[in-house]
Amino acid sequence: MENLEKVLGKLFLIGIQGTSLNNENMKVLKSILPGVIIFFSRNIEDKFQLSKFIEDIKNFLDYEPLFCIDQEGGMVTRLKKGFTVVPSAMGITATNEPENAYLSANLLAKEMLAVGIDWNLAPVVDINNNPKNSVIGIRSFSDDKNVVLKFAREYVKGLHDGGVLSCLKHFPGIGNVNTDPHLDLPQGELSKDDLLSTELFPFLNIDSPSWMPTHVYLSKIQNKKEPASLSEEILTGLVREELKYKGVLVADDFEMGGVANFYSAQEAVIKSLNAGMDIVSICHSFEKQSAAKNAVLREYKNNENFKKKINLSLERIQSLMKISADLKEKNNNKISLEEIGKKEHINLAQNIFDKSITVLNMSHDKSFLPLKNVDEIYYFAKESLSYGIEDKRTQISYIIEPISKELKAKVNILETSKIIEPLVREEIIQNSKDKTILVLCENAYLHSELVDLISKMSQKSKKLILVALRNPNDVFIPNVKYGICTYGFNENIQTSLLKILKGEIKPTGNLPIKRRLENARESGNRKK
Repeated sequence: MENLEKVLGKLFLIGIQGTSLNNENMKVLKSILPGVIIFFSRNIEDKFQLSKFIEDIKNFLDYEPLFCIDQEGGMVTRLKKGFTVVPSAMGITATNEPENAYLSANLLAKEMLAVGIDWNLAPVVDINNNPKNSVIGIRSFSDDKNVVLKFAREYVKGLHDGGVLSCLKHFPGIGNVNTDPHLDLPQGELSKDDLLSTELFPFLNIDSPSWMPTHVYLSKIQNKKEPASLSEEILTGLVREELKYKGVLVADDFEMGGVANFYSAQEAVIKSLNAGMDIVSICHSFEKQSAAKNAVLREYKNNENFKKKINLSLERIQSLMKISADLKEKNNNKISLEEIGKKEHINLAQNIFDKSITVLNMSHDKSFLPLKNVDEIYYFAKESLSYGIEDKRTQISYIIEPISKELKAKVNILETSKIIEPLVREEIIQNSKDKTILVLCENAYLHSELVDLISKMSQKSKKLILVALRNPNDVFIPNVKYGICTYGFNENIQTSLLKILKGEIKPTGNLPIKRRLENARESGNRKK
């Protein structure tokens, strides 16, 4: 039998530092002996470096852990330089072609497998049913559970056919909460019946070998106020006993505020494993990883009931490893490192981006595209707070510079936090008078001052075109007559947006948040 430290290491998903083996990360790997290693952008330089890093880790450990990543598409993309990038979930849905979910995921899987990644912690199957939710947004396929199911099912099939494991997240659903679990513990208010019929609908109807429980408190279901990721009522009572799910439960990161604000790493890990979690996740701190591993060793040796639960988890983890091996074996379309990011892949992905851009013309002017001239461009930038699951800010210059050059327009970049200054606001409003203005923004609808400013700019200007770089709800700001939804703002989106603005291609995207569009129509003051 394997030694106990190695056996219990299989329960751990950890992140490490560095882009190659060094004294620091070798110490972490040897101490934890993890069953799963997750990569972030901090670990990735290019495909050749990452492939070598993975091989070196395997050789160093003398066994093969699972290697995983958050490669959802859109804003949550770890593999960038030299890899094929695909749209966000909502961007894919905007094409109105479920096949594009399959094609996108299959492209990702082929390139992940080529570098040695076995497991994509995707897709997000949260239903985007709360406009105030800033953490999910365009990471969700839609606000319609049936649309989420249709596209997510194809996404999962695309991953599996490409030889990579899928993971449905974030169980039991956080599309309807207001708080970001990266920052604090959200509270869900749904009843058991509502949860089963809405949030859990995709989980119960998609065949995936793993689910990711996250940090949310369900006030009408749980008797004790604690994260679902640590709750026996949820992980055992609901998941195993009521829903009969047989797959692996892998925790969202325990260093997120939804857990870390209330529990130490060792407390969270023991509580979660006791509750029915199979794999616990600590993605950043070696000190926390080490403390948690030692706590698990002690508990396993001294608590017979804990030991029984862990042995069941280890059986499920072993089954997941077998599923991974089978998926690789069945994959007949393996590609080499050199084929990653090849022209065929890039063109296929760019075609999906092109189809995703959605234009809403809520006036009688049928000729606002192509844009022949723009007086000024305003970019209202999200302030530098937490970007949640994103590693770092994407360079907005990918969009601003080529657009301003093409349209010969002056550029004004202001952080959202500056808009509250009355003098700044008034100057912007007056400067908008009788001008054609292009406004780019991220989740502006969540900021009342920004909503008011853009609305007044629209009234003053000759023509204001608003580009919603994230949540499409931005285009429904009062008085905005011309809206463009891009569902993100990476380089590929920049390319597609420029094509639309210049009239090189016709916009064909459809708004994935149908109920929101219907509400706008019912208001009686806009027409598509």
